[in-house]
Amino acid sequence: MQVKSFSFPSATGVCVINGSAFLPEENVKAAVAVHHGMAEHMERYADFITYLTSNGVAVFMHDMANHGKSNQDPGDLGYFGKKDGWLGLIKDYKTVFELMKKEYPAVKHVAFGHSMGSFIVRCFDARYPDLSDSSVYMGTGGKNGAAGIGLAVADLIAAVKGGHHRSKLMDKLAFGTYNHTFEKRTSYDWLTRDQAIVDQYIADPLCGYLFTIKGMADLLHLNTAANSDEWYQKVRKDLPILLISGAEDPVGGYSKGIDEVYDKLIQSGHTAVTEKLYPECRHEVLNERNKEEVYKYLYSYIIK
Repeated sequence: MQVKSFSFPSATGVCVINGSAFLPEENVKAAVAVHHGMAEHMERYADFITYLTSNGVAVFMHDMANHGKSNQDPGDLGYFGKKDGWLGLIKDYKTVFELMKKEYPAVKHVAFGHSMGSFIVRCFDARYPDLSDSSVYMGTGGKNGAAGIGLAVADLIAAVKGGHHRSKLMDKLAFGTYNHTFEKRTSYDWLTRDQAIVDQYIADPLCGYLFTIKGMADLLHLNTAANSDEWYQKVRKDLPILLISGAEDPVGGYSKGIDEVYDKLIQSGHTAVTEKLYPECRHEVLNERNKEEVYKYLYSYIIK
């Protein structure tokens, strides 16, 4: 595997984006641009990247704005700017996707996002419907009925305490119930049944931190846009889409949110949608006990 680094100014205006292209030595079958989730970074995907590249799939990945190596000041972690940072995140992903297409113009190009990254990729597919040959929405979710109230609260807190403020109240309102149905060994058991992965996440200073209040607002904007009626109409009707999640993922409403997205896609005329739920698995199916099974399934989907 050959690794090429790349960087560019984030469209959010708050940092420089750093990423890498992981390139198979020969016989490239497809290329995939992977977007990680909230409060994590691309190094957590190293095992999956190695699996794909060893099987002929090129992987392009960046650390999202003010995440991982795209953060230059710890005080800015989870901050995307004063206004419309969420739109900048979508544009940053487009830049990476276009770098991938330039490097490999003749192979299949796949969009792939996990969790918050899935909402970014979903918005990307609506805004740029002709760029992707197929898309994977992993650990995604349905419509958040409290998003409107959440945005109002976030805007109020930001007005009073500033956009960099980190609100434990807002974090609890957004994610406080995620761990309720699990063993509660830690606050992050909802991520995966693999306790070693959970412990690594907790020990990593670049994971699990409180988002800034403006970052929380941007997350809510992404969820709202990705679940709007307009989104279902703008995404290309013949785009092959894979919805893949753990059946016990609270982000996907323990499967109900994934079913909702699938049903709405079918009802709005989409003709190539696949839903794959893994029983007993939680939010991070790439880090679950049966991850090898997940890897194989994703590989077969990416290259078909």
